[in-house]
Amino acid sequence: MNNARWVNISFVVLGVVAFLFMRQAADVAWTLLKLPVPSDWPVVPADLIGAAAGVAVFFVLKKNRKAGDFFNEVVAELAKVTWPPKKETLLSTAVIAIMVAICSMIIFGFDTLWGTVVKLLYR
Repeated sequence: MNNARWVNISFVVLGVVAFLFMRQAADVAWTLLKLPVPSDWPVVPADLIGAAAGVAVFFVLKKNRKAGDFFNEVVAELAKVTWPPKKETLLSTAVIAIMVAICSMIIFGFDTLWGTVVKLLYR
């Protein structure tokens, strides 16, 4: 039962992503084609197209047996994952952030040195 909840949540998330994508695409197409926007409508046509796409994606995924099986398998596999404790995750994140900062400073130094050499050579 818990798997069904996560599968439904993932279908809703994919429906929202489809809504956002199609709303943007419809808005761009509406603007490029210079189509009029009816002023008496409470919502713009791009929102209606996006909403229709989002609802369609949700219901197609909900009715598709293969999609349901796939997402159930994904949830089952994620349940098998051994997640690290919070302290280990924070420590690993801090180490990575420090290493990224050190690498950034090294690259900045090389870039500054190379820029100085190029300015001296091509002055």
